[in-house]
Amino acid sequence: MKIIFYCGGFEPLGGIETFCKNLLSYLLTKNNECQLICWGKMSPLLQSIEQAKIKIHRISWRWGCRWNLPDWLLLPIGLPQVKQADIIIFSKLFPIKILRKLRLQASKKAKFVFITAYRPSEIYKNSDKKCVLAALNIFDLVLVQAPTFIEDLRQLGYYKHVVSVPLIPQKINIIKELPAKGELKIGFLGRLVEDKNIPLLLEAFRCFQDKYLQAFTCETKQNNKPTLHLFGDGLLYKQLKQMAEKLGIASDVTFYGSIPNSEIERAITSCHIFAFTSRREGQCLAALEILGCGRPIVATNIGALPEILSDLRLGKIVQSPNPNAFADTLIEMARLIDQQLISASTIHSAYLERYSPEKVGERYEEIINSLFNI
Repeated sequence: MKIIFYCGGFEPLGGIETFCKNLLSYLLTKNNECQLICWGKMSPLLQSIEQAKIKIHRISWRWGCRWNLPDWLLLPIGLPQVKQADIIIFSKLFPIKILRKLRLQASKKAKFVFITAYRPSEIYKNSDKKCVLAALNIFDLVLVQAPTFIEDLRQLGYYKHVVSVPLIPQKINIIKELPAKGELKIGFLGRLVEDKNIPLLLEAFRCFQDKYLQAFTCETKQNNKPTLHLFGDGLLYKQLKQMAEKLGIASDVTFYGSIPNSEIERAITSCHIFAFTSRREGQCLAALEILGCGRPIVATNIGALPEILSDLRLGKIVQSPNPNAFADTLIEMARLIDQQLISASTIHSAYLERYSPEKVGERYEEIINSLFNI
């Protein structure tokens, strides 16, 4: 089959972009012809897709343009490819006029698949419901990352074919146990953008430091204050560094900026716990990468994170998105680590039960093949 991932804007680093690579790379091993259609500047992630022998059709547009102009400019490249495709996968709802043009150009046998990037109730709550529903009805199948997302679509009035399946995570090469006792390291992995709500994480970390010194009174803890490590880049980089200064925690917070894909596992395993204070999420592929490396997660009750962390071996959900509540949950996790009730191998094993890259890949293959049996 010829399978196209019609991505639109392809960011240098992102969960959907990494998932695109993982999905197409897997499907390529199953004797499919896989292609990517996108706009954006060349990046190491795009280069790795090329190296995997996946053909890329791209225009070098940069971010910051309104009115969906790059998506329209992509059409002359996309239309001829879509005409020859069996499966066209989308990771965002393009303007309905673009979707209709693509649908009209595709063969009658071609199948259109939409994969949600965020929980529908979070991203479409302020949208025109009729327009969203009209766009969704163009697809033959919608893939979501949690059963609650299906409920959101039903409330929108969408009753066509929907399947819940997780994103395909990276294959983890080496599992390292938690760092030795001493300085407790809390990590964050992702883009420094508004959706990730990093200001809440910085405020929660400041609260956590005070609570930690009260909860763990031994001398070694007092001599090793917890530290926060942020792996990722984004528009809020400078603003967040300034906020850390104002909160008086700058000496205990390290901003690493963007890190190459080859260094992600090393970054993850350097920390004890990872924290996500997002206000909007889909599945958060970074969370799966972290769990695959055997590190627990504390996260807000957003997107598919409650579904992922419903297995208490993997981490904890914070029901109330405020600094004190988040800090209290971090303390609970720190106690489990201090008492050696958490191990990397246990977390990794629990993760593999539901999120093994090979098993998830097989699920996608089954779903795609089933489209031609409907």
